[in-house]
Amino acid sequence: MAALNVTRTARGQGRRTLGYRFALWIWKRSSKAQLFRRLDRVLRRPSINIVSVMDELVRRARLRGHTDVEAVVLGEVQRRMRAGCSVAESFADLADPVERMLLQGGEWAVEGGEAGRQSGLERVFALLLRRLDAGRRMQRAVLRAWATLALYGVMILGSLVAFSDYVIPRIAVLYPARHWSGMPASMLVASRVVQSEGFLLMVGTLAVLLLILPFLQPYWTGRLRRLLDRFPPLSFYRLQQGGAWLASIPALTASGRLKAYDALVETERLSQPWMRERLRAIQRGMSAGLGMGRAMQQSGYRFPDREIVDDISFYESQGLDIEAVLEEVADAWAETGYERVVAQAERILSGARILFAVVVLWYTLGTVALQIQIPNYFMSVVHLG
Repeated sequence: MAALNVTRTARGQGRRTLGYRFALWIWKRSSKAQLFRRLDRVLRRPSINIVSVMDELVRRARLRGHTDVEAVVLGEVQRRMRAGCSVAESFADLADPVERMLLQGGEWAVEGGEAGRQSGLERVFALLLRRLDAGRRMQRAVLRAWATLALYGVMILGSLVAFSDYVIPRIAVLYPARHWSGMPASMLVASRVVQSEGFLLMVGTLAVLLLILPFLQPYWTGRLRRLLDRFPPLSFYRLQQGGAWLASIPALTASGRLKAYDALVETERLSQPWMRERLRAIQRGMSAGLGMGRAMQQSGYRFPDREIVDDISFYESQGLDIEAVLEEVADAWAETGYERVVAQAERILSGARILFAVVVLWYTLGTVALQIQIPNYFMSVVHLG
């Protein structure tokens, strides 16, 4: 088995200052795709050398100042290349583990000296660009779904607090709570619950959990997580990360040095706990002699998605080459995965809209009932007086 051992390169030689780290953090979120797009276009010409391209990009960036974010980041890449590091090593800080594996695979992909290396790198930068574009599109869909869900949550919470803290107590001053019945009585109970310290603690805990969830998701494993991954909004992470992994497998096998199982082993080795748990389950099935599709089914994680797993298993059962199947499925997933996130988000948002409408209707009908009960109460007081 050919293993891609991507090093953490030049750690002792690299600039690990706080300024460099900050510049790298900004650059990766704003200019990474632009760099890959430039390299993809330029390296299509066989006479172009990637070292000379990086020299030109650094020279242009430094015209804006030596402290420019792009100048700082690309300057480190240039320094490593001049020191004799490979492309994968030179880009170590800029790329995630799978991207570094792809870059090293591109350098190994085609025999034939520098020309073969150039051809392999040109193909890899095109793959990286497609992977980034698909990942960004999926991420935007996920963020939009979470933001809209949070907005509806705030609206529902705001309506509960407004009625419980301001409306209900003022009505209770005029109309004693002991006389409330029917729907107004349920509003009174809800008001007391919302005003309690326990409710405040519950809302605060939920808010903290939602804030730390993006940092927790890569590490949260176990049976509960396995169950919750089936339902939105936690299923968004499964679809997003599963799609990125699915796209990486055919890209890694394109060099011809790795088969699907080898690529699975390498990505599992570099993965975080959540992903590693799922890939190890697939790996155990393949080690027992199952095909990749069947191993995915038996893992029980529905990873990356049950429909995708069923498709891979079906194509594999028909004798199709698994590497070719994965490439076609990954290309299709760039579109269908996005649509799946949007569809799941719409379903959960429909539920949030219905819940908000029910809360508003509840308070409206309760207020109408109060308008009927209050005159009757005063009439009885006058009569008794």
